[in-house]
Amino acid sequence: MFKNSLFFKVILVFTLPAVGILYFSTVLVSEKIDSMKEIYKIYDNLDYMENTEKLIHSLQKERGLSVTYNESKEFKSQLINQQAVTDENFNSYMKFANQFFKKDLSNLALEPKIKEIQDKFYELTNKRDAIEKFAYSSFEILNDYSKINQQLLDSIYSLKSIKSAADFNSEFLNIFYFLSFKEQVGIERALISSAIIKGEVDDFLKEELLKTYTKQKVNFDYFHSHSSVKFLDIYNRQSIQKVTNQIEAIKLNLDNSKNLKNISIEDWWKLSSTKIDSLDNILKEILKELKQLSKHTQHEAYISQNLSLFFLFVSFLTLISLLLVLKKIISDERKSVEKIEKHKKVYELLNETNKYLLKKDNKKDLYTEIHNLISKNPTMVFSFIYDLEEQNQKKRIYAQDGNIKNYLISKLEDNKNENKNNLLTRVIDSGKNIIIESFDDINISIFSQTASKFDIKSAAAFPVKKFNEVVSVLLIYSKENKFFDYEVETLFDKLIVDMNHSLEKFDYEEIRINQENQLRISSVAFESSEPMLITDKKAQIVMVNHAFCDVMKYKREMILGRNPRIFRSMYHSREFYISMWEKISKSGSWKGEIYNTTGKGETISILLTITAIKDTKGVITNYLAQYLDISEQKDKEKVLEYQATHDNLTGLPNRLLLFDRIEHAMTKIIRHKLVGGLIFIDLDNFKMVGHDIGDALLIMVSKKIKEVIRDEDTVARIGGDEFIVLLDNVGNNKEDAKANIFNLAVKLKDTLNSITHIEGYVNISTPSIGITLFNDSSVSVKDIIKQADTAMYVAKKQGKNSIEFFD
Repeated sequence: MFKNSLFFKVILVFTLPAVGILYFSTVLVSEKIDSMKEIYKIYDNLDYMENTEKLIHSLQKERGLSVTYNESKEFKSQLINQQAVTDENFNSYMKFANQFFKKDLSNLALEPKIKEIQDKFYELTNKRDAIEKFAYSSFEILNDYSKINQQLLDSIYSLKSIKSAADFNSEFLNIFYFLSFKEQVGIERALISSAIIKGEVDDFLKEELLKTYTKQKVNFDYFHSHSSVKFLDIYNRQSIQKVTNQIEAIKLNLDNSKNLKNISIEDWWKLSSTKIDSLDNILKEILKELKQLSKHTQHEAYISQNLSLFFLFVSFLTLISLLLVLKKIISDERKSVEKIEKHKKVYELLNETNKYLLKKDNKKDLYTEIHNLISKNPTMVFSFIYDLEEQNQKKRIYAQDGNIKNYLISKLEDNKNENKNNLLTRVIDSGKNIIIESFDDINISIFSQTASKFDIKSAAAFPVKKFNEVVSVLLIYSKENKFFDYEVETLFDKLIVDMNHSLEKFDYEEIRINQENQLRISSVAFESSEPMLITDKKAQIVMVNHAFCDVMKYKREMILGRNPRIFRSMYHSREFYISMWEKISKSGSWKGEIYNTTGKGETISILLTITAIKDTKGVITNYLAQYLDISEQKDKEKVLEYQATHDNLTGLPNRLLLFDRIEHAMTKIIRHKLVGGLIFIDLDNFKMVGHDIGDALLIMVSKKIKEVIRDEDTVARIGGDEFIVLLDNVGNNKEDAKANIFNLAVKLKDTLNSITHIEGYVNISTPSIGITLFNDSSVSVKDIIKQADTAMYVAKKQGKNSIEFFD
């Protein structure tokens, strides 16, 4: 159709020169104006992204502050200030969006998306009061903010691409993935803030963090692998590696609750916000660079437009010269449009294939889908993938069924035993792309003799690699001469890179599954056999089974050829081992309990049987040692002992263990002439609290008390809602001791009164506290507890929620 239009233009120029020149010049100027409009859209799209990112960044910060405030009641003033900043950015965003629609009608499809964002934002602002009143869970807060941020990101993604700026479209998409990566970093900040405040990472947080890390990696990998060198240089120059390393160190230690307690929420917030602000600065720098490039492009387009106008004026003065120039312009225009259209179709094809790459999880589906998509391109006559890893010759070919595929298989069958120097073998041998611009003069393909029959005029072959080795070859045949120019080849190279990554991912997944299967098989073998080792007659280890390595925490190669004495612990004397070997020498065996040291330095209890293996002449050739780990049995005894001395609900010492510790405290006080103290805490109105809420309250109370007292002090639960704090040193005399223990009791009372809500319910319970002091053994343990109990009841009679000393 275009060729006919072009022919009509040429005829018109030669038949009606003046009209033809005027018409062509007008068309040329119109095209330059349209091109200028397209270039102006680059600015508009960048401005929209800039305004949208400003709102996203503000929402990210408000989200993190909201989650932190919900968990810890901290950062309230910062949250209120940030909400005001967010409102201001939202108003600016809406003002720009309305102007954006009026300015560019081609993006009217964005209007309903912006309306959804507006509704979602108003819904979010209505929830702010509820957030401040802790009426929402942290996950609900995180989810609401993340949804509106995702809608904002989707609005950027849905912006109409710039037809004449393929490179800009590509970089614009790379920035979108960078924004998505930054959003996941913001979610990570909120999740880890919650973990730090809670002091632990529960299963739900682990799952959410894993999702966030996965999305971070996918988005960043896309940005990193597709962005230009200039933009990557901006990222490397602006990124704060020290902060990133500190954050990675914190992430690696999330499972360790002790490490979490060493991290303050303020330090984490400052550290993670520094990284996010750094990412924001990187984005601003990239947008600034893109605008500079766009400005340069606009300047060139402006010059081109003026030249076109000048050409229109000159054309009327130099009609004869214009005829020659007109022919060249028409020819260049045709080639340029065809080239752009060709690249556009290939680019659309690659976009379509990229959607499937992440969805496929095996090579067969991947290859089938790729050649199916390629075959939909009208310029592609045929394509196939030749799989070198498949042993069956017919199954090596992935292509659409038809005459061309049948011909291909037959030719490959005919040539399978011959070393043919064709397109396929050349790519396999060289590992590089091979392009056939025309089949007219080249004879290196199976289709060389039948190219005209199948309407094949050019071809390209690409090696598909896995871990730098060629495993497949993608061959594409086009019905156009010189179809595979440098730009098309580069676009297909990107597809090949993605295929390489997918194949490596499949292998990694297969290795992971195999490793899991091996671990499962090893686990079954461990459960069905006992640990054993065999030595030679000189007691050098020659064989161990998996169960032994598992129990002793050694790798097989670490212990083969060594003497079992490496397992000795300091528990047994030298005489013990001499006696053991004397019995083996006399009776041929020994059985008994022994303590061994594992490869990790742990001492475990083992029931060991050693048997001497003799040959037919009665000469010892080997020793067989059979192990039975009885550490678990001993651990169970320790567990039973723990359960007998601790409260099941809170894990605190019970009455039995408390009595023992008071007796030890009395001994210490008498020896060092100190004053000890006992604080009796009873929860007021506890019977009015429901059973489930009551358990949660008791657990919270025990946690709060432990946060106030010293590590060497003891807190015990001796009844339903009764707690006792034992202090074996509150002073050298009774006056100092009384002042010190009273200050501690005040802290305990304030801390317990700070529990305002339990699982969403208002806490109506308050503490009544009784105190007694002791500095000798004239009073029994029971009497000391009774004194503190008496003081507590006096406190209750005084109106509850008070502190009284035993007098």
